Amino acid sequence: MATTVKDLVCGMDIDPATAAGKSEYKGQTYYFCSPGCKKSFDKEPEKYIGKGEDEHAHHH
Repeated sequence: MATTVKDLVCGMDIDPATAAGKSEYKGQTYYFCSPGCKKSFDKEPEKYIGKGEDEHAHHH
């Protein structure tokens, strides 16, 4: 079974090997299901990274 990663923009689980796009940000690679999601992330990466981290912090 392939390892999946979450598209931070839309929340979809995707396979990095078949991702439509990827971006490097602060030493981390992010994968996207579509060019549109990549474009949104590239425009405001902190908006999406912060969203994921905040969500995670509330569960602990």
